[in-house]
Formats: sequence, structure tokens, C-alpha cells
Amino acid sequence: MKTDWWYDCYHTAENTDLIGNWCITEDLQEVHYLFMRDIAHLLTEERIKSVKLKSIAWKNKHNFPFPWLGERYDKADTNYLGIITTEHNPFDNEYRMIDGRRRIHKLLSNGITESNFYVIEWDELRPFFQSHVRSS
Repeated sequence: MKTDWWYDCYHTAENTDLIGNWCITEDLQEVHYLFMRDIAHLLTEERIKSVKLKSIAWKNKHNFPFPWLGERYDKADTNYLGIITTEHNPFDNEYRMIDGRRRIHKLLSNGITESNFYVIEWDELRPFFQSHVRSS
């Protein structure tokens, strides 16, 4: 079970110079927020699937292996399953990482090529993203 702090976390879908275009709409000024609390009920045993890590796109994948590893990567607990979806992504992979990029980095760094994830179809996950337009 995830700890309480995880439920208050959120993930963004946006376009930035550092990580690339992870937008979920055509508007590059639009940022979408996905709050973990809103999708916790979707994390059910029926959605767990073994997936090859190379088929998952994740932010900063293009920088793997990272030259900068820190405490957050060291503390990544791979016992918690990541969350992925079937939405488009900058790497044209089958899946898009929603939660767990530090865990996936740790798995890859330890020579693991496949792992279990919660797989949520995009059509079911999309309504939970909240839109915000950046001011210029």
C-alpha cells in the first residue's frame, strides 16, 4: 500500500525544454495535472501486467543512464508498482509512464528488463487530468 504522502502527489503532462513534449493536447501552453488521489481506486489487481521496460516511455528516458543519481533514486522502492497507460509519447513506445520513473531507472540499473505495472487504458485515465493554461 502506498504511503499517505503519495496520495497528495501529482504528475504533469506538459512541454518543456528539459524533458520534451509530454502534452496530451495540441496546445503546447496547456499543462495537465493528474493527482494520484484521484486515480488510486483504479489501482486494482486486475490491472497488473508484466511489461518489458523497453516498451515504456518515461520522462528523461533519453538521458538514461543518468549521470546524476541522488537520494530520491537511491530510495526508490521497486516493491511499489509503477503506473503506465497506452497514450502516445515522445518515444513512440507502447506505454507511457504515469508514476514510477525513478523505480524504472532503478530496475534497469539493476539489470531487470521486465516488471509488473498497473496498466490503465488511456480512455479511462484521460478524464482524471485537470487542465491549466500557462500564462505567457
